[in-house]
Amino acid sequence: MTSRVTPAALPSEVSRHTAIQISSGVLGLACIGMFFYGLGNILAGPNASTYPHRLSWILQCVGPLLVAIAVTLHIDHLSYRIGRSAVVLIIGGAFLQGVAVAPFVFAPTAFLQAAWFNWYYGVFGSSMVVLGLGLASVALHKGKQIEGGLAQIGDVGDTDPHDVTVHASFLSLLTGSVGLILNGLGTFQQISSPEATREAWVLQVLGMLLVAVGIASHIAHLRNRIGLTPVGFAIVGSFLMGVACLPYAVDPHTYTSSTWGQTYWNVWGAGAVCGSIAVGLVIVRKRSVEADSPTS
Repeated sequence: MTSRVTPAALPSEVSRHTAIQISSGVLGLACIGMFFYGLGNILAGPNASTYPHRLSWILQCVGPLLVAIAVTLHIDHLSYRIGRSAVVLIIGGAFLQGVAVAPFVFAPTAFLQAAWFNWYYGVFGSSMVVLGLGLASVALHKGKQIEGGLAQIGDVGDTDPHDVTVHASFLSLLTGSVGLILNGLGTFQQISSPEATREAWVLQVLGMLLVAVGIASHIAHLRNRIGLTPVGFAIVGSFLMGVACLPYAVDPHTYTSSTWGQTYWNVWGAGAVCGSIAVGLVIVRKRSVEADSPTS
């Protein structure tokens, strides 16, 4: 008996002709935003012993706000795919990351003041928790879609698999969600005590590593949708953000070291730049797929 699977149904062929729904403009805005944020962190490195200069803070502020705007511009389609609540939380999380550093855009030396220092860690930690809740909301949205499909089977004996618009597994979504929330909880512990405890830094390391694991666990689908290389950069980016906190998890007292401080800013920023590269590669793939499409 011959197989009924035609060449057009093979994963390699599916990936070649699967269109990426997000516009290049929206992806480009997100790419620029992530790059600005990463570059801002890298520029903060040389001044780790004092305070980052205004340009660094401007980039760290504008970057996440551009990402929030990019998601907002695609809100209708994303709301259909992952649920309105999830989209709002993701926009809110990105917005809070920009707000966290906004005071230092106007007064860079405010970073040395305890009140504004606490503001930074409080708002930044909140942004990570909100982003984590956004991923959890995506999982809830998928659960409701599956429940609807099961109910439809009970009513008419069949269901449409396209009714489930969330392709990420519960494992991927919940792993990423828990990771972001753990990172936020670890950041909260730096309020009033920037050096914090080993536990705080372990939470931040573990959190970002879990995000990397969440992306990696969804690699099969993402590879077919956007390509293996962008997924690899996204995984490496999350991994680097976890590694950035590792020296402090080993010895929290190294927080006062300017050398490790610069390393932290640089590695965290490099992680964000990897995310930017991943989005840039998605744009390249999108244009390639559209160029090869018979309807283009």
